Amino acid sequence: MKMIIAHTPDPDDAFMFYAMFEHKIETSFEYEQVVKDIETLNKESIDGKYDVTAISANGYMHVSDIYDLTTSGASFGLSYGPLVIAKKNIDLKGKVIATPGRYTSAELLYRMFAPEAGEYKEIRFDRIVNAIMNDEVDAGILIHDEQLTFQEKGLVPVLKLYDEWKKYAGDLPIPLGFNAIRKNMPLENKLKYKKDFENSIKYAQEHQDDAVKYAMKYSRYDDFELEKRFILMYVNSLSVDFGDKGREALTLYYKRAADRNIVKPFTPTIV
Repeated sequence: MKMIIAHTPDPDDAFMFYAMFEHKIETSFEYEQVVKDIETLNKESIDGKYDVTAISANGYMHVSDIYDLTTSGASFGLSYGPLVIAKKNIDLKGKVIATPGRYTSAELLYRMFAPEAGEYKEIRFDRIVNAIMNDEVDAGILIHDEQLTFQEKGLVPVLKLYDEWKKYAGDLPIPLGFNAIRKNMPLENKLKYKKDFENSIKYAQEHQDDAVKYAMKYSRYDDFELEKRFILMYVNSLSVDFGDKGREALTLYYKRAADRNIVKPFTPTIV
């Protein structure tokens, strides 16, 4: 049996799938790989196009009738999260804010915790810094490894969404990216896939440098130490199985959005 897995080109995603796609471990299935940015995958998930797909916590609400979340492969920020940046420290209320996509976790977190924007302008995540530099927007929400390089262009952090999350949720990690598996797949196959992916993540954690080198073929920066630093920010103790702590964090994430009347009350389905 062959499964089609769609993931992002972000180094943390590629790192976790390294052992599966490079045949470093034995697997229960043959896996075919599709690589697209997260907002594209959020939108394509509406059609149930892939057996397994990367998805944002926000995007998942729109496809919970098609997919289950898996406890393996999630990106939770233990002390990091999306950043709102600008040319200078500004009051964000009423401003034009660049967002990496309406279905991204980052945009929903902004809506949960930041002052109401005058306009949300959807811009691909790796073009947000330039949009700010070119005065197309007043500020932007940064995700992925751009979080480690924006200051080189003289931009400054205006709001750290992890800090706002921490005030609300205490020491619980901030939910960001997940993997989802087709709901109509037999449970036995879902569990076999999860085991393969858990083993792949563990292998990468045990062979970090090799896995980082593999992930760099998708990287936007030719800097091994930078990419390794980013990967280890988000591939952490919760990535193999996010367990009760991850479930509790997700519950609070969706509760906050519902309490703010941004979304309807929602409970994810998790395997």
